[in-house]
Amino acid sequence: MDRFEACLRLRQVLRDELGRRLLSAMLDRGTMRIEPVFVPGGGIRYVVAEEVTGLDPVRAFQLLENMHQLGIFRKVLHDKTVFCPNCGSPEISIHFTCPSCGSMDTVKLSLIEDMACGYIDKEERFRTEEGLVCPHCGRPLVKPEEDFRRVGIWYVCRSCGSEFDIPVVTYTCRRCGHSFSMEESRYEPVYAYELDASVKDVAFIMRGILSSIVGLLRSRGFSIQAPGFVNGRSGEEHMFDLIAQRGPEKSMAVDVFVSDSYVPERVVTLMFAKLYDTALRDAFLIAVPGFREEAKRLANLYRIRLVEGTTRDEVLRNFRYASGIK
Repeated sequence: MDRFEACLRLRQVLRDELGRRLLSAMLDRGTMRIEPVFVPGGGIRYVVAEEVTGLDPVRAFQLLENMHQLGIFRKVLHDKTVFCPNCGSPEISIHFTCPSCGSMDTVKLSLIEDMACGYIDKEERFRTEEGLVCPHCGRPLVKPEEDFRRVGIWYVCRSCGSEFDIPVVTYTCRRCGHSFSMEESRYEPVYAYELDASVKDVAFIMRGILSSIVGLLRSRGFSIQAPGFVNGRSGEEHMFDLIAQRGPEKSMAVDVFVSDSYVPERVVTLMFAKLYDTALRDAFLIAVPGFREEAKRLANLYRIRLVEGTTRDEVLRNFRYASGIK
């Protein structure tokens, strides 16, 4: 995703208060990923998103999904786990059951080989009060991989006495009590949500620029809405990255766009459409790194002031010049 596309998608999510709150909290904390947490009795949850937004687990998950659909987040595989096919819970007990009688009362044992004489048997047959001793040749087995090695696993059923090397794996849901086989299980991915690299880059650039402009305007007596929302004469609600007001006469609107090269001239037309529908007249369009000549021609026609720059300091300096605020 290029920077301008990331900028457009970011502006979409900033219209939503909860999405804006979550994104702001992540940037404040320097956290670029929201990871799932297993909560006993609550399943897989995204606790950070819940805490920041105040949403319940279902709505917090839906918010993350919506932001993923917008391209703000990308899904990163965090885990894969078994879910109950009946109720969807991940709270599952796993049983290694006997293939003969179906009992879960089985014991897993290690098989040991005496590397001198080659005798193989269950580990319990080797155990004595003095340690491991080969029951075949009587040799003490002290050093793993020199005197002996573990060569496999063996199972014994305490119910029917059967011995076997491969148990039948079954599951029981701790929430609803449903028992099911491996074939019936839901083995599904669990994702973390990671801020897209381009979105993160653009968000930090826009945040730095707007923070500097807000600080300047507040120091000059302006009240600030960032973002600011205005209802137009058409009934549509318009969003600006910043609306500043000082008294009944002095107001201004600011939008910031970031691109890999030139910011397209269509943003000038979009700004004009918003201004035409509202009472706001003093408008600034900020472009990182800049505009083409066609955009400058349109802005001059629509009386929109353009501010360009490649760094926050350069943008702030040019904004001071364009606005006349020293």
